[in-house]
Amino acid sequence: MTHDSSAAIMAVAFFGAIAVSVRSIASVWMKRIDARRESIPLNMLDEKLTRIDQAVDVIALEVERISEAQRFTARLLAERDIAKIPQAPRASDPRTITPH
Repeated sequence: MTHDSSAAIMAVAFFGAIAVSVRSIASVWMKRIDARRESIPLNMLDEKLTRIDQAVDVIALEVERISEAQRFTARLLAERDIAKIPQAPRASDPRTITPH
C-alpha cells in the first residue's frame, strides 16, 4: 500500500464513523420526540382540556361577582356622598350664599 491509498482509507473510515455517529444521534432524538408525542394519550388530553374549560368558567363567574360587588359598593358610596351634600337654601331664606 502506498501512502495515498492508506490516507484515502483513513479518510473513508473517518467519514464513515462520523456518518454512523450522526445517524445514531438522530435516531435517539427521533425516539425521544416520538416518546413525547405518545406520552400524553388523547383521552387524558381531553380530560385536561375539560378541566381547564371548567376552571375558566368558574373564574369568569367569580370575576362577574367581584365586578357586581364593586358596582354595589360604588353606588353606596355615591349615595352616602349625596346625603352629606348640604341642601340648597329655600328662596324664602334671605341669607342665600351664591357660589363664586
